[in-house]
Amino acid sequence: MVDLLSIAIAQCMVTFCIVYLRMQSVNRSLMKAPRNYKDKLLKGISKGGKLAGVFHSWKIGSVRRELLLRAKDVRNFTNEGDAGLLDIMMKDSDEKENIIESLKNDEKTEKTLFGFFHPYCNAGGGGEKVLWKAVETTLKFDPNIIVVIYTGDCDATGEQILESVSKRFDYELDASRISFIFLKYRKYVDSKTWPHFTLLGQAIGSVLLSIEAILKCPPDIWCDSMGFPFGYPWVWHLLRIPIITYTHFPVISSDMLNKLSHQQQTLKNRGKGIYWKLFMKYYEHMGSFITIACTNSSWTNDHISRIWTQCKTNVIFPPCSTEKLVHYEKEGDLPAKRLNQAVVLAQFRPEKRHKLIIEEYAKYLETAQYDDVPKLIFIGSTRSDEDRKYIEELKTLALDELKIPKERFEIIPDLPYEDIKKMLWSSTYGINAMWNEHFGIAVVEYIAGGLIPIVHGSAGPLFDIVIDNVGFFFLDPSDPDYKETSSILGFGTLCDALKEVSYLDDKDKKKLSDIAIRIALTKFSDSRFEEKWIDQVLSKVSN
Repeated sequence: MVDLLSIAIAQCMVTFCIVYLRMQSVNRSLMKAPRNYKDKLLKGISKGGKLAGVFHSWKIGSVRRELLLRAKDVRNFTNEGDAGLLDIMMKDSDEKENIIESLKNDEKTEKTLFGFFHPYCNAGGGGEKVLWKAVETTLKFDPNIIVVIYTGDCDATGEQILESVSKRFDYELDASRISFIFLKYRKYVDSKTWPHFTLLGQAIGSVLLSIEAILKCPPDIWCDSMGFPFGYPWVWHLLRIPIITYTHFPVISSDMLNKLSHQQQTLKNRGKGIYWKLFMKYYEHMGSFITIACTNSSWTNDHISRIWTQCKTNVIFPPCSTEKLVHYEKEGDLPAKRLNQAVVLAQFRPEKRHKLIIEEYAKYLETAQYDDVPKLIFIGSTRSDEDRKYIEELKTLALDELKIPKERFEIIPDLPYEDIKKMLWSSTYGINAMWNEHFGIAVVEYIAGGLIPIVHGSAGPLFDIVIDNVGFFFLDPSDPDYKETSSILGFGTLCDALKEVSYLDDKDKKKLSDIAIRIALTKFSDSRFEEKWIDQVLSKVSN
């Protein structure tokens, strides 16, 4: 671990020295291809080869940039398959002739490279739904925009990623205007790489990853849609381009600092307090490099606006495809009577607290009338073997340890989006147990689909989504802030909430469903996100 940290710090120091010494001459020169790049490109194309060794490694990105700006189909100029080489077309094609003609005629272009920095773009969660709707909206806004996706998903091709997007989110993307830049150093932003000093380690990793991204292809606009702000100074000083951030949650918050201050003041906690406060100061400084700051919820916006006081923050609620869920209900495609089942729509990760749901459901089974008990169904995406192992743990807990009957419990991973919609239409309840979920797209999908939401009483679901008494809240003694919030909010446990909803009759359910659908369409539709993204982001950076 020490060696790994030392290497990462050394890499940052070397990079810093190079940048500092070259700052005056390098500033924006990463955007400019070498003077004789056209001759070298034409020579390389005529030989049907590659450009390895023809340009300095830090200039390869500027050459790729020129090709993207001239190409009709930018998919040809990804670094897919080999992160160190710029592939040139190996066989005759219309695109090849187009590039040659453009280079010979020295044609100017009005195109713009809009870069989305999202190292986990293929994860399939709520953050990725925001990313791909933003990409779709950006491409539709201006035909001269080319989207560059910076990702560390090197185990998939660009084509596979876009197929997954279509399957999971049902978005229509112009693939010919999307180029993927694959990053080798994503592991350095993974918390598992840094078991100690995790915040600092991930910050260092995000600097390395940001530098890798702009060296491989410098964009005209930098949009961090995942939340890695510590690369902003490097992007700004090296490229001097607009920086847009869409923040899902703060890296460090006042809640964390306050919670630590109330703990026993041991030497370790004092040291952690100093470390966190220093880190917070550096985090605050990142706001000075931001052009446009967007957040996903009132909870996140409140925290970020107090941290990044140098810039104005705006809430743009995530796209939740509520039109697609409500549209079918209006056409009468829902079954005459919903099935007595509760859906949990969430990625299979421990922080979604599936185990808590299973345990509380088992308690409810002990006291409820068997015929009145809803079936519990988990649906969601998996990202890795670790997620699939987690699913097996959930099955063991539910079926073997807590003896929940098989007919009352089911796990269905990686459902296509169309099947997810059908599942929501045919179910009665939707459960979300994550503590302080900063927004909660799944909860919006519940209310849009006409389900009765049963959710943890915190953050996004509490303040933004389940409003006007359209659902039920719960807390749990395992919550980090349970003592403070339970006395203020007065919510019971999930078991208590399940008992409470069992008293609803069909008339009550219909009333709640109608109110919830209106909220979903007004605040959380894809079209509403599109309007906000154009108004708050695209119209400003295009001026």
